[in-house]
Amino acid sequence: MRLFLCPDKMQMLRRGALCLGIVSGLSLLCDIVPATENTWHRADLPLSMMECANTGLRPDVRIRCWPRFGLMRGNVSGRASNALLIAVDGRVQREAMLRQFEGKWAAKA
Repeated sequence: MRLFLCPDKMQMLRRGALCLGIVSGLSLLCDIVPATENTWHRADLPLSMMECANTGLRPDVRIRCWPRFGLMRGNVSGRASNALLIAVDGRVQREAMLRQFEGKWAAKA
């Protein structure tokens, strides 16, 4: 799975999710995880203080870089920088590769 980041539509943030794009009318969303959630996942990407300030988010959040499909509802609260979108894309690609690798081992067991 390869994501292509288009600056026009994919930089919108809403409360709780980062929209990466639109596929067949559904939004491709990465969840924004609050610091109160103690469980870290390898796909989590912590945000710098500057990114949080630019996007209007609290300084202790992170993005879970495993996208899901959903509907984009609510108000746009900020815009992510291209550097952040590139970092999210890289983390999504890494997680997809690791899940594919793990799937090969699970099929053999």
